[in-house]
Amino acid sequence: MSGGRAGQQSGEHDDDPVLVAAHRAWVAIIAAMKTRSLDILEKSQLPAAQAHATFKVMEMEIAAGHDALASKLDVLEVKSEMKLELAELKAELHKVEGKLSRWLLTCILAQTAVLAGLGYFVLEHFRR
Repeated sequence: MSGGRAGQQSGEHDDDPVLVAAHRAWVAIIAAMKTRSLDILEKSQLPAAQAHATFKVMEMEIAAGHDALASKLDVLEVKSEMKLELAELKAELHKVEGKLSRWLLTCILAQTAVLAGLGYFVLEHFRR
């Protein structure tokens, strides 16, 4: 994760202690990975400057890859947005269902009235 992006995401989710704890754990893991990676590069008998440069390049490539991927926070954010949209759609569907029910009952009532009128006309016409 890039620095600006991580700060932005943790700022957006400061009210959720689970997400804050997950972010802190992620930062701790990254710090441990940096130390281990530098140790491995220096143990491979690379000069310290070259090891640091190699690590910086790897870090930049990983950061570029993370910008293209969705983090757990991104997925949780999209999930919450989808839940809100689904709730709105359900409410709208409920309104449409009510209108459709009224329309259906009106049509049934109108059809019954027309059929009753037609039946009355036919019975009166054939009685003469």
